[in-house]
Amino acid sequence: MTDHEAGLNEEQLVALLQRAQKEGDPEAFGELYRRYANRIYRYLLSKTGNVALAEDLTSQVFVRLIERIGQYTIAPRDNIAIFSAWLYRIAHHLMIDEIRKQQRQANINANDLQHLDTPQPSIAAEVERKLENEHLLKRLNALSEEQRQVILLRFIEQYSIAETARIMGKTEGAVKVLQYRAIKNLRTLLGGNAS
Repeated sequence: MTDHEAGLNEEQLVALLQRAQKEGDPEAFGELYRRYANRIYRYLLSKTGNVALAEDLTSQVFVRLIERIGQYTIAPRDNIAIFSAWLYRIAHHLMIDEIRKQQRQANINANDLQHLDTPQPSIAAEVERKLENEHLLKRLNALSEEQRQVILLRFIEQYSIAETARIMGKTEGAVKVLQYRAIKNLRTLLGGNAS
C-alpha cells in the first residue's frame, strides 16, 4: 500500500499542520514525512533519473518544509490537495536550482571531467525495477516531459485532475488535453513497436 493509498483525511492533515506550525512538534513533522516522502521521492526520481540526487532532494524538501511551515496557510477545505501541491512546488524549485547548479559546475569543469565519461543511471531502468513494468516505462520516456508528468501524477500517484492541475500549475482543461495526448501517444508507441 502506498502512502497515498494509506490516506490522510482532511481533519488529520489539518491537525498535523497545526501541531507543526504552533508547536514545532517533531512527531507531526515525522508523520508528514512518512505520508509524503515516498511521493516526493518518486516525483524527483522521475524528473532526474538519479537515485542519489532524488534522495538528497527529498531530504531537502522536508528540511525546507520545517523551515517554511509557518508560511503555509491552512485553507477552510482541500488542504490535502493544496498541501501536496505546495510540497511538489518546493520539490520542483529545489530540483531546478540543483540542475542549474550542476550545469554551471559542468561548464566550469568540462575540461577536467572529460576522462570521467560514466553514464547516469536512466530513469527507465530505475523506475522499471521499482514498478516492474519495463515495456510501458520504456515508452513513457518517449513522451514529452509534461505528458510523462501527467501520466505519473494521474495513474501512478492516482491524483485527480484537479490535484494534478494544482501540482503542475495548469488548468484542469490543459491537464485533460495533456492526458489525452499522452495516452494517445502511448497507445501508438505500445502498438507500433512491441519489443
